[in-house]
Amino acid sequence: MKSRTRVVVIGGGIAGCSTLYHLTQEGWSDVVLIERNELTSGTTWHSAAQVTNFGMNQTMVGLKTHSINLYKELSDDPDYPINYHHGDGGIRLANTEEQMQGYRHFASMA
Repeated sequence: MKSRTRVVVIGGGIAGCSTLYHLTQEGWSDVVLIERNELTSGTTWHSAAQVTNFGMNQTMVGLKTHSINLYKELSDDPDYPINYHHGDGGIRLANTEEQMQGYRHFASMA
């Protein structure tokens, strides 16, 4: 293992892997990711892996749209066998009137 590096990313979950990926896409080469177990074996492993472009604000919609487009690109690359399939649509359940109002507001902007 190196004794010096430009960046050390701690944790191989979605945030750590994404950070490392984007750094390398920006040309950073002296970067290291440290994970105590297997990649995505912690909290990320428990996710339902659902990525939709539904969000309650434009920042989240933009972030999710970027992710969807990136996953589509990666799934077309044989070096990234991620088996990603994006389907449109989904169901959201409002547990409170406040959530329902938020969904109505978001739907009015669609």
